[in-house]
Amino acid sequence: MKNLKSYALVSPAFTMIELIFVIVIVGILAGAATMAMPDNKLYSDTNFIVQKIKQTQMNALYHDHFRFDDATWRSGDYNDTCIEISKPYLATLEKNSNSPQKYQLSAQTSISVSASKLCFDNLARPYKNDYQLNNFLKTPIELNITYKQKIKRLFIMPYSGSVQKIN
Repeated sequence: MKNLKSYALVSPAFTMIELIFVIVIVGILAGAATMAMPDNKLYSDTNFIVQKIKQTQMNALYHDHFRFDDATWRSGDYNDTCIEISKPYLATLEKNSNSPQKYQLSAQTSISVSASKLCFDNLARPYKNDYQLNNFLKTPIELNITYKQKIKRLFIMPYSGSVQKIN
């Protein structure tokens, strides 16, 4: 009888071998779950770029761009009304951001665009490269974002500056 009582006190505990088996099984399940999760990096990078374009367009709404003949209106205040659509510029832009969570484009993501610099006036209309009347955007700007041989195409539309996603 005495031995049964001492056995009853010991048996509810797990042995080291049981714990190792549980840890191995949980590890295998976690590995399988990780492999089954989709890679959404292209989607995330595309949304980040669209968000930065729209943010620049919103910044432009607060500035007066009516005086094309006056060179003094191109002061430092207007730097946030243009965006260079390139990977190094977007990384620098995010690095200097006050946001607590900084997004970083994937190292495998590449960007190709028909016009690298895009500016907006106070009506949020797009200009290609600079604020000059002859640079007013009249045809869409095509933007291709590539990640692991998958391509997401964006078009920045003339007159409105809206961003259209294709694919």
